[in-house]
Amino acid sequence: MLKRLRKKIRHSLGGIVLYGILLPIRLLPLNLLLWGGRCIGHLAYYVDRKHRGIGLKNIEMALGKGKTPRELKRIIKENYCHIAQSGFEMIRALEYGKRYAHLLAIEGKENLDRALAKGKGAIGIMGHIGNITLLLRKIANEGYPASVIAKDTKDERVSRLMQELRDRSNIGTVPPKPKSLVAKRALTSLKKGELLIIPIDQNAGKEGVFVDFFGRLASTPAGPVIFAQRTGAPLVPMYIIREGRKRHRLIIEPEVPLVNTENKEEDLITNTQRLTRIIERYVRKYPSQWWWMHNRWKSKPAQKQENEKMGKWESGKKN
Repeated sequence: MLKRLRKKIRHSLGGIVLYGILLPIRLLPLNLLLWGGRCIGHLAYYVDRKHRGIGLKNIEMALGKGKTPRELKRIIKENYCHIAQSGFEMIRALEYGKRYAHLLAIEGKENLDRALAKGKGAIGIMGHIGNITLLLRKIANEGYPASVIAKDTKDERVSRLMQELRDRSNIGTVPPKPKSLVAKRALTSLKKGELLIIPIDQNAGKEGVFVDFFGRLASTPAGPVIFAQRTGAPLVPMYIIREGRKRHRLIIEPEVPLVNTENKEEDLITNTQRLTRIIERYVRKYPSQWWWMHNRWKSKPAQKQENEKMGKWESGKKN
């Protein structure tokens, strides 16, 4: 009870602080703002022991074999800086529609155009890499009608701010619950020929399918594959990366073809695994820009299930 109350107070204070600094953040020059973000990120790294611990544990498990402890700590510290800068950029996101539009580049636009030309909409597969708010901003800048499946944060005020940014960027929002409403809205979006963006790199709990992510089973959203199977909408991976001090690049990859056999349950796992391997590739390439503080492997499968699945993947790798 006391722990829950403390948590509620902490989140409420976070929202108050956020709204208290909105005005100065919107007035400061961008260079100064991003410099301030780095300073706050460095400070947060030392103060936030809980999430720093989660991040270090996750990155050591995922990348520890190829990097020294010092390198891993450097990545997490840079990750804190990136997250702080992204938070400030989020507040200024609308300015990236005009004033700072030149700071957002796009690569692989033809891949999305080709997918949408099929007339079945398209499913954008993404992870929490780079600044997701600016990914959506760039999609809007390019004139694509789009929606994103996005859950609220724990602080209502932060959620309202993010919702306002999506609304003013003409990006629709599909809440992840209830499931029946998610499916209805998602399928409606695809039938209209729109781009439906779905993040697949956070713990999906009991509703997800367990696939390999950095050598461990992780509960992963099955929605993208299910929607693609039902509608024939192409699956298009996309991600955004921070380049240098101020610039960002949205990268859109070619469509990922679905594996389609008579065993739909196996197809669901196989296709979700293929998409997850793409996310893993992004994370390995840009480790300081992924959300390491999220407890990605929180949900655990039954031990027998884990042994069976990992055995299959190891066998598949050898082949």
